[in-house]
Amino acid sequence: MNRNLTIAAIAMVAVIMGMSAFAPAMADRPGNNEDNVTICHFPPGNPANSQTIRVEPDSVADHLAHGDLLGSCEA
Repeated sequence: MNRNLTIAAIAMVAVIMGMSAFAPAMADRPGNNEDNVTICHFPPGNPANSQTIRVEPDSVADHLAHGDLLGSCEA
């Protein structure tokens, strides 16, 4: 029993350390840009599964053209 707890604890520490190593890289991804615009996206072929997403400003017109709306889906 103690051996399993030790293995689980080591695994959790490894996961936490791995996540913290990737956090700075994730912050620099284009999808995390402060200038991105929030839209309510209606997936083609499945409009009932609307999702709030953030997109680059230059892709807003394309999203609006196929029926997405500005702002979050919850609004």
